[in-house]
Amino acid sequence: MTIDFAEKASLERRGLVTSLSTLLLAGCSISMPQAESSYRFVKELISSDVGSSQEQQAIWLASVGDRGAVLRPYLSGGLTVFANTDGDAIAFDGWTIRSVVGFGLAGPLSISGKDGNRTFSIGGEISSTECDPWYLRGLTWRQTCSNGSGEILLNEEGNIQKITMAIGNGSGIVTLRVAK
Repeated sequence: MTIDFAEKASLERRGLVTSLSTLLLAGCSISMPQAESSYRFVKELISSDVGSSQEQQAIWLASVGDRGAVLRPYLSGGLTVFANTDGDAIAFDGWTIRSVVGFGLAGPLSISGKDGNRTFSIGGEISSTECDPWYLRGLTWRQTCSNGSGEILLNEEGNIQKITMAIGNGSGIVTLRVAK
């Protein structure tokens, strides 16, 4: 069985729509019209040049394991979603990365928990790690987990400049850093 490039792109687009719909419509049952609506919403959000705030103009460099991408931040449902038009997205709640889509992962990665037990779910596989509470040292918030550490680096104004978090399921480390 072979899959041509157009079919593969269509399958990847469907996976992105499903993943982003889950982020945007948590708790709702998703039917195809909702998925298409969410896809259009995300596409418009990403493509939009409206707004002049520094936050909307920021460009972030992201890596998940050995895969990198250029992302823009968008606020959605209490999360900052860093996304691009290639289907890569990372959702961040201010302390913890909550989901990762794209970046060559086998499927969407979902993360729950902040301190104590943190659970990672991808493609039906679930793993967990134990995490200590966050603590501040200088301009860096740090958290130690059994699978690695997490850091949130701030600048002098208190704005986040870099986020690093070890993720489960052998997916490596997620790093986000502001480029401009």
